[in-house]
Amino acid sequence: MPGATRPYIVTSSGRTHRWAKECLKAKKTKQALYGIVQGSHFKDLRQESAHIINKMDFDGFGIGGDLGESKKGTVNVLKWTLSLLNEKKPRHLLGIGHLEDIELIAKQGVDTFDCTVPTHYGRRGIAFTSGGRVDLTKSAMLNDKDPLDAKCDCLVCADYRRNYIAHLIRAQEITGGALLTFHNLYFFNAYVAQVREKIRRGII
Repeated sequence: MPGATRPYIVTSSGRTHRWAKECLKAKKTKQALYGIVQGSHFKDLRQESAHIINKMDFDGFGIGGDLGESKKGTVNVLKWTLSLLNEKKPRHLLGIGHLEDIELIAKQGVDTFDCTVPTHYGRRGIAFTSGGRVDLTKSAMLNDKDPLDAKCDCLVCADYRRNYIAHLIRAQEITGGALLTFHNLYFFNAYVAQVREKIRRGII
């Protein structure tokens, strides 16, 4: 966790490693099980954790905990960690996924990641578009008859207009948040597809 002391991280990482062993012992199915690398923003603790988890028979790896106070800090954590993990197994980054982060973490070798951004923002009236974020809670949106994003081909952009969704949001109708969530998930998936294409072409 951010702001945690080194002694706290030493203790919590040790607990993670003990539970990792117990999880492998308890596993009874072929379902993939990932080992979690901890260590916060301390380089030696990150590398120690990566060495320990990498030696265990996990199907993949998760990089969790405090990833630094800045994007540079996150990159440092990934550099310390990913090079020590078996590259033939998937590496998952926990809790990272703003649009500006996705290509950055992919460049470092992250295979998958998870984040609540598309749904969290959607429930609060925010749409991600090719022109930037659009706040549907603003009163001006009630007169905006444009689609959420004219460049998006999701069903929400095809069938609904900003003013109607803004009305739903202001009326606290759950449908408004649902529509924005559908759009945001589509938009993020499309963005990730572009990143995959860049990887395939060797651009990143």
